[in-house]
Amino acid sequence: MFPWFWLHWAPQLHFPLSGAVTQDIFSGIRPTAGDADVERAVYDVASYGKQLGWLSEVVLGQQPDATPECATQGRAALRCLQSLADEVAVIKDRQRGERREAAAAALEALAQSDPEALAALLARHAVAPAVPVPRRRQPARRRTPPATY
Repeated sequence: MFPWFWLHWAPQLHFPLSGAVTQDIFSGIRPTAGDADVERAVYDVASYGKQLGWLSEVVLGQQPDATPECATQGRAALRCLQSLADEVAVIKDRQRGERREAAAAALEALAQSDPEALAALLARHAVAPAVPVPRRRQPARRRTPPATY
């Protein structure tokens, strides 16, 4: 028989954990769960496991029967969480700026290529001026005297 035939058509067997074992954790993020781009950027700063570990250390460090070492770890974890919150605010601000720039560029391109479509789009998303709504007078509530026991 021709051995090169079998080398080309040989079956490929993959046993568990014998191939690439990377897992895409972001495929589980629903589009309505939040901003996936922000989620990825925050995950790059601190993974979900790290965030959960910090939260656990903070909670356990604040227990009345916590050891001094556990309380110290809790305070350190709290500082890490505060730092993470600051970084998340920076990430969100940067993301908002990038979206504004992308929207402005898209509107500029639309203005150049199709001004009528731009006018229709802006008319569709125009914000109506706020009209003050007169408040209706609420009927006076009857007060019940406090119960005496």
